[in-house]
Amino acid sequence: MATLVKDVVGLESEAESIVQQAHAEAKQLEKAVEEEIASYRKKLTEETHRKIAEFQKNTEETYRNAQKDAEEELKAVLDALDRIPHNNLQKQVEMIVSRCRDL
Repeated sequence: MATLVKDVVGLESEAESIVQQAHAEAKQLEKAVEEEIASYRKKLTEETHRKIAEFQKNTEETYRNAQKDAEEELKAVLDALDRIPHNNLQKQVEMIVSRCRDL
């Protein structure tokens, strides 16, 4: 009977050791997973910031090009208006005023 008690105590001690080892391995695994998650989040954050910066750069370039095109178009229209003889503009203004009076 004493041998049986010793065997049971020995098995309990061995089982406790196995459980403690399993807990330690689980903690190590949990730590490794947390580090991997942190690394993935960092990588994802960096990639997101890079994409935002690239989008902002492209948007600003598109805006500058559109602004340049609009300024060139405005300049062309203003130049065309400047080339219209003053007498022609005066006649058009007089015609508009005359029609407005007739209303």
